[in-house]
Amino acid sequence: MKKKLLSLHPTWHLNSGPKLESRLATLVFDLTLLKKKARCYIYEPPYPHEDGDTKYEHLRPSLIVKSDTSGRDFKMFDEVTNEVWGSVVRRTHGNSEMLVETDNYTVTVHPGVDVLFILSVAMMYTYALDDIEH
Repeated sequence: MKKKLLSLHPTWHLNSGPKLESRLATLVFDLTLLKKKARCYIYEPPYPHEDGDTKYEHLRPSLIVKSDTSGRDFKMFDEVTNEVWGSVVRRTHGNSEMLVETDNYTVTVHPGVDVLFILSVAMMYTYALDDIEH
């Protein structure tokens, strides 16, 4: 994961390859007080170089990641069909909503969806939100 430093919207890149030089996806955040949402743009081969142009406007977002106001629970879905690809639910201690174990969560990936990709996007979304908020 690589954070783009100068951007109107917080932007993170998912890189791959032996030297992490190929950009596979870009996660662009749209954050307000009441909404936490990100659009995931997936690149086709040949993948852009990590230091190359970061323009994604010509791509349709392949995936939308949308969470509750706390950012604790979120789902990943196709914006056009509303088909859910995966979801993440974090468990709490007892009845308290304030005490959340960061390592205690459930990831659900729907049939026919690439599990590793959904896990990568979920980790990137969680890590980026934590970085943005702190």
